[in-house]
Amino acid sequence: MKSTSKYYTFIWSGLIIAFIGFCFAACSKMDDSYKDYMEGGQIIYPGKADSARVLSGRNRLVLTWPASTDPKVTKAVIYWNNATDSVEVPVKKKSTQQPTISVPFDNLPEGTYVFEIVTFDQKGNKSVKVEAIGRVYGDRYEQSLLSRPINTATLSEDTLQIGWGAPPDTSAIGSEVLYTDTEGVERNLFVPKADVITQVTNFAPGTLKHRTLYLPTRFAIDTFYTAYATRRIKGPPIVLRKQGWTATVSSFDDRSGANYRPGSNAIDENDRTIWVNKTSAPFNVYPHTIEVDMGIVHNDLEGFAIITRVGDAAARPKTVDLYTSVDGVEWINHGRTDLESVSEMQFIAFSEPIEARYFKMIAQNAYSGNNIALAEIGLYTR
Repeated sequence: MKSTSKYYTFIWSGLIIAFIGFCFAACSKMDDSYKDYMEGGQIIYPGKADSARVLSGRNRLVLTWPASTDPKVTKAVIYWNNATDSVEVPVKKKSTQQPTISVPFDNLPEGTYVFEIVTFDQKGNKSVKVEAIGRVYGDRYEQSLLSRPINTATLSEDTLQIGWGAPPDTSAIGSEVLYTDTEGVERNLFVPKADVITQVTNFAPGTLKHRTLYLPTRFAIDTFYTAYATRRIKGPPIVLRKQGWTATVSSFDDRSGANYRPGSNAIDENDRTIWVNKTSAPFNVYPHTIEVDMGIVHNDLEGFAIITRVGDAAARPKTVDLYTSVDGVEWINHGRTDLESVSEMQFIAFSEPIEARYFKMIAQNAYSGNNIALAEIGLYTR
């Protein structure tokens, strides 16, 4: 019995040893085959351009990725336009001085670009390629942008309150407002898109310009703008100063002393002096006309500012025709109106703001008599 047991133990030990030898031989053959397949050794992949990103701009972009922590990486080659274009970029190990790699591309047409980035070590081993996709923006994109509307604009004393409409697009970041303050200084105000109401203090009535700013993507490197929109902000009437103005009248009272009342009295900024037509025949017959040359063209004129006569109601003009002109040849007829018989200044508005150098009034009748007595006439803006 003992002899038989020893015999089986010997047999099993031999089988185990033979199996282990077979396994070593098989592994050796597999390793040799793998090495043959690898053509001389293990494949080495340098650190790749992980987390590559395209920063979009105006006819340009920047391709960027975190610098590699692999000290063996020495350069990167970037391919685009289906690999027909490429650029080689030296690469250093990541450090506080160079945490990222940034490669600018300038003078690019608008469109979408696909980049492939491959890194290399000194021995020429290359990494797995990394793809990054981004868009370049330009005039075509900018011309498609819409300006954020102004719904309301209310001026109280020198404070303007702007009520904004909704931003046209989520990529809008705000609006830029250009205006002139009460000191005559041009101001530029940025309004974030979250603002619904904007208060502008020390605002002088006049033309307000505004445009909307856009960042097409979160990481865009350029800001895009809509064209300026304009809005006329009107305050109380502002009568033009009259220095250098000249008046021509159909006739004037040229008697001596207090009865010398020429047309220049109607533009001397003194409402106690008056222009009166010549009171003797045949000049005391309607119509009576005054024409004024302001010397230069004024813009954004809102209407006429007239004082008929202070105190004494005699000969105050009633029905008048009003005209303006840029050149004194072609005239715009602003219609016939009846003035009030009052001492205060009256404002007769145009249907829309105009520009003019000349204006005239033709009086068709008066509240009494055949003569006309006019204290002041001019134009106003707001």
